[in-house]
Amino acid sequence: MCKSCLSVLLAALLLALSACACAEGFTHLDMNSTAIAPAPKDECYLSDNEYKDDSIHVELSEGKYAGVHYTMAHVTISDPSQLRTIPAAQVNNPKAEFSVFSDKAAPAVRMAQSANAVIAINGDYITIPRICQIAMRQGQQIRNNGNGSFDVLVIDRNGDFGILPACTKEDYVEYYNRHADSMYQVFCFGPAIVLDGRSTIPKDYENGYIISWEQTQRTAIAQIGPLEYAVITSDGDAVFHKAGLDLHSFSLLCEGIGYRFGPEGFKIVYNLDGGNSAALVFKRRDENGNLTYQKLNVPERERDLADMICFVSLVP
Repeated sequence: MCKSCLSVLLAALLLALSACACAEGFTHLDMNSTAIAPAPKDECYLSDNEYKDDSIHVELSEGKYAGVHYTMAHVTISDPSQLRTIPAAQVNNPKAEFSVFSDKAAPAVRMAQSANAVIAINGDYITIPRICQIAMRQGQQIRNNGNGSFDVLVIDRNGDFGILPACTKEDYVEYYNRHADSMYQVFCFGPAIVLDGRSTIPKDYENGYIISWEQTQRTAIAQIGPLEYAVITSDGDAVFHKAGLDLHSFSLLCEGIGYRFGPEGFKIVYNLDGGNSAALVFKRRDENGNLTYQKLNVPERERDLADMICFVSLVP
C-alpha cells in the first residue's frame, strides 16, 4: 500500500474512533494527575439519595446499628479513572498535586466541590507521617516509612483492591518492585476490617494509632466487584467518645451491609480516618431548592482534611 493511501486510511480510522468516543461522551481521565473531572449534572440527581448518568450511579441509604446512625453509598463507575484522590491544596489551586511536603487542609465540602465530585469521603490524612506511613496518590509515590503498624490498601489501575497486612518498609518495597506499573492509589490507616465477607476485628482488638476501642465516628471504603464499591460512615461524638461505634462494632456493621449485595458479601472493607475527620459529601437540595454539596454525617462537626477520595463523572 502506498504511503499516501496508508495515511488516508489511518486518518479515517482516527476520525472514526474520535467520533465514537464523542458519541459516547466519555473521556478517560488522567490517572497520573489530579486533573479535575467534568461537573455532575443537576438533572442527573434523581433524588436527595441518588445520582445517575451514563458513566456513574450512586445510591445512598441510611440506617441504625447498635443505636448509631450510619450512611452507606453504593457506587458503580464505568472506568477506573473515576475513582480519584484530591489534595486540600486543590481548593485554591486547581492544578495542585500531592507531594511529600503537602501540609494544607480544607473543609470536606469545599474539597468535593473543587474536584467536581459526585460523592467524596475523607482519606487517611496524608499529612501525618507517623500514621500515613506509606502513600501513593494518582500513581505518584509520596512516602514509604512503613513500620508494620498498619494494614495498607492498594488500589490498582483496574480499580481493584488489595491488602498488604501489617506492612513494613521492606514489604512495600518488595511489592512495589513487582507491581509498580499497575499501582494507582495506596492508603495507610486501616486495618482491613472485612475480608471475603467476614469481619476480621475481634472484640479485644487494639491499635492505639486509630483509637480502635473508642466509640466514635468512622469511615470505610469497600469493594463489591469490578468497578463497584460502597462507602460507609457511622455517626458519633468524637469529643467525649460517648456515642458512635468501636472498630469491632463498625466491622460487624460493614459485614452485614456487604450481604445485601450478594451471598459473598464485601470482598474488602478498609477502615479510613475517623473521629471528626469522618466525612461523606454529596449534593442535596437546600432550603431554597438549590443543589449544594453537603456533609451528610454529623454536619455540625467538620474538621479540615488533608485529602479526600472521590468518585466523579465522565460525561462532559
